[in-house]
Amino acid sequence: MRISFDIDDTLICGLSVPTEQYVPRWRRWRYPERLRRGTRSLLAALMRRQCQIWIYTSSCRSPRYLKAWFASFGIPIEGVVNLERHQQTIGLRGPSKFPPAFGIDLHIDDSPGVAMEGESHQFAVLVVALDDSDWAEKVLAEVDRRISANPHWRARRSASGRRFDIRALRRGFSRLKLADYALPDYAVGAVKPDLA
Repeated sequence: MRISFDIDDTLICGLSVPTEQYVPRWRRWRYPERLRRGTRSLLAALMRRQCQIWIYTSSCRSPRYLKAWFASFGIPIEGVVNLERHQQTIGLRGPSKFPPAFGIDLHIDDSPGVAMEGESHQFAVLVVALDDSDWAEKVLAEVDRRISANPHWRARRSASGRRFDIRALRRGFSRLKLADYALPDYAVGAVKPDLA
């Protein structure tokens, strides 16, 4: 499942919203913005659910900057859609955000206007308010609901929870005979029998 997050007023909020800082001290000059409290644990929980995390922002922050910033505290970002990429793909007359153009299944935003665009253009948006202290739980609940409703995602999640059994692989190899490893004559220079 591919999930995108808006940045401004969703993951980065004003002074009235509790924040967290996981960027190492020596990198804070480069990444001074603080994330909304619960962001890192939420994104880590989504990664455990086999979700791909994207950033979809109307700002002009570069994809390289955003990927490096999130990587600095251990969260890999699969893709970034900034204003420039959005305009190149969607154009100037489309909606302000259009996640389906990038294969995004669910978009998380603070704007009710983006939710209205989602209704009219048929894409999923979850709105999280600035004053919602349970916003991370709300996102996880929605993701879990969608994973449970989709058999493909549900199967993928259950398969990822199973451990790989090396003994079964060894048993399979032990059943092979030495003749199974032999190369046919035509593979080492002779002409293939059906072509002769």
